[in-house]
Amino acid sequence: MYFSDQGSGTPVLLLPANGHDSRDYAGVVPTLSGRNRVIAVDWPGFGRTPAPEPPGSASAGAFAAELAALVERLNLPAAHIIGNSIGGYAAARLAIEAPHRVRSLVLVSPGGFPVLGFGDRLFISLRGRPGVTRLINRRFASSYLHLRTPLTRQIIERATYRRGDVRAVIDAAIWRSFRDPDFDLRSLADQITAPTLVAWGRHDPVFGARARAQVARSLPRASTITFDTGHVPFAEDPAAFLAEVQPFLDRVEGDAAHARGDQMDGRGGRQGI
Repeated sequence: MYFSDQGSGTPVLLLPANGHDSRDYAGVVPTLSGRNRVIAVDWPGFGRTPAPEPPGSASAGAFAAELAALVERLNLPAAHIIGNSIGGYAAARLAIEAPHRVRSLVLVSPGGFPVLGFGDRLFISLRGRPGVTRLINRRFASSYLHLRTPLTRQIIERATYRRGDVRAVIDAAIWRSFRDPDFDLRSLADQITAPTLVAWGRHDPVFGARARAQVARSLPRASTITFDTGHVPFAEDPAAFLAEVQPFLDRVEGDAAHARGDQMDGRGGRQGI
């Protein structure tokens, strides 16, 4: 997978939503990379990452596996992971399967905790058809991006799939995979030990009250913040997002440093100050 890599320090991995790419994070990367090594990922078939072969083989589980492989290949120390939608699913799954790789989670409108009514299943079935996805994707993105800024307008433009665009095939395949058993993390979520912040957009039509309540039940130890945005708060209101997320990351770093100090004291390696 293509990724940008800026700054130094504890890694922060940025994972976009399905149909999106690393450019969504343009409004927060400069600040985050002032304190951390920031790695922003493009999923297969989006941004600069080539499409999987065949494109219709794409799935949420395959994206999560690509993330795990990337982290292993880079041999990253425990990282803060900010994941939006399917990126939230991939981040949570990594925290379950490789907890030593995850220092904290910021799950932004996260997938992986499905509560599917009849209307949801019907919509997934329709979105699973490439022709339907190509026709409606721009309008769908317009509906879940509540605030209009230069960046969100660019995202909407990128969400326009034209005839023959392989992204529509990949996007549709991802939607079909939302019915796969390995997309459902609810029974495994209690294995997440990393400090977790869940972020929602107040005007996000993708996840309603039932879905948010399910995430709260699955992650009872997580903190929650709601922004006055839609589905992609870090793109819609970067300043508000950073005002909440940067202190969270700083607290996690402080707690980790304190724990390391206690461990050194216990071994006789350093005396407390």
